[in-house]
Amino acid sequence: MEPSFQFPKSMKDFSRNPLGIIALFIVLVYGFACIIFGYSSPALQPDERTPIIWFIVLFPLCILFLFGWLVSRHHDKLYAPQDYRTDDSFLKTLTQRAAKDSAVYIDDLLQYGGDLEIIKDQETKIKNDLHKRNLSYDNDTSNVLIRQLAASQVLSWFERIYNAIFGSQIKLLTAAKDGVELKVVEAAFQTVKENNLEQLGTWNLEQYLLYLTSTGLLHKENETFKTTKYGNDFLLILESSGFTKDRQF
Repeated sequence: MEPSFQFPKSMKDFSRNPLGIIALFIVLVYGFACIIFGYSSPALQPDERTPIIWFIVLFPLCILFLFGWLVSRHHDKLYAPQDYRTDDSFLKTLTQRAAKDSAVYIDDLLQYGGDLEIIKDQETKIKNDLHKRNLSYDNDTSNVLIRQLAASQVLSWFERIYNAIFGSQIKLLTAAKDGVELKVVEAAFQTVKENNLEQLGTWNLEQYLLYLTSTGLLHKENETFKTTKYGNDFLLILESSGFTKDRQF
């Protein structure tokens, strides 16, 4: 009879930390399954016994793999505060966990805006400006804020360009990723001009391309026009933001 009196006390002891609760849950589930199977097996058909047998066989293996994963990945979460020898040990574990979580969160913040060259360049400009003013930015908070500011400035840059760019110029930027010859650009411009004589009737090719070249989206190499890295980033933002490419002109 003594073991039966000890069981409630053991349950109480187990429930004091996460590891004990897991162990108690495993014991109860497996115990109930075995008891039910033991008492009901004579009345069960073979096809009804099979799931229970498989459960009894596979459950310990699943628990073994799950427990191994918990111990290897989340071992610091399996103990209650009273399981530590001293309060300092407990606080040290919490500090290490918080530092690890903070590092992951900071990495996420530092990726704000995606992997765009223009954001990296803007970050460099901001840091150079801070350096000229003898302002320090050698900490996580400063780096996160610089990243956020750079991404916000790039978004503002994108919106300014998008509000002024023609739909045909967006198509030209897309085509110029691999390079477009001058004669092809001239032919495309003539088509756009003929379709929009009222707005572009007095324009020439140089005026048409001026906005793209002055904003750094397009540059000319010999007789070929090619999209710059900023032009590529503009198109990436355009595609990811859901803005339409079908604009006027």
